[in-house]
Amino acid sequence: MPVDETTIAPERKREVKRVRRSAEEARRLILDAAEERLATQGPEGIRLQDIARDVGISHPAILHHFESREGLVAALIARTSDGLRDKILAALKSKHGSDDPLNANEIITNVFEALSDKGTARLLSWMLLTGRARERSSSGALVTEIAAELHNQRVEGAAAHGRPMPDREDTLFIAMLTASAAFGDAIIGRELATDAGLDQAGIARFRAWFAKLLYDHVGDTLA
Repeated sequence: MPVDETTIAPERKREVKRVRRSAEEARRLILDAAEERLATQGPEGIRLQDIARDVGISHPAILHHFESREGLVAALIARTSDGLRDKILAALKSKHGSDDPLNANEIITNVFEALSDKGTARLLSWMLLTGRARERSSSGALVTEIAAELHNQRVEGAAAHGRPMPDREDTLFIAMLTASAAFGDAIIGRELATDAGLDQAGIARFRAWFAKLLYDHVGDTLA
């Protein structure tokens, strides 16, 4: 009997042919699919059977690579955190000792894209609120590592220009404020922007304003 393709469930239409892949490629594709579902559907969208169908592998294959849904979630958070850390540290170190001003807007954009737009902050919040986060997250280490690099540059910059030494806690508070803003944006930012009458361009202007606010606070102490 002919099959009417219009009656095929959307999830079945997304199924792709299974092919043999290396372990590294399979892990990458699984994480890519999980990241896409997180960004579009939130934490509840990370379902192993759906991700397996997206990638074209079996459900047990995901368990082989990540052991459990929690293992996949942890790997997803770690990958996002590592990527964000590398981008920010590279941006900070590229300006170290140079005459070019730090592109604070680029850094803030990267933070918000990784934590808010991709849904990572929402996922972490969900894990904390439901008691699933039992170990110190990599995002906590991310904040302290970036704060440490930023503070080193502020100290060297202040010494080079004969300015008062910045307080270490002040630098840590800057990193905490940025992370808190990105987490808040992930959870309720879109609703607040809509209530305030801001479209996507307005949200981008807010992020640029926030970046300038932070840069105005630390810019004259950077090396």
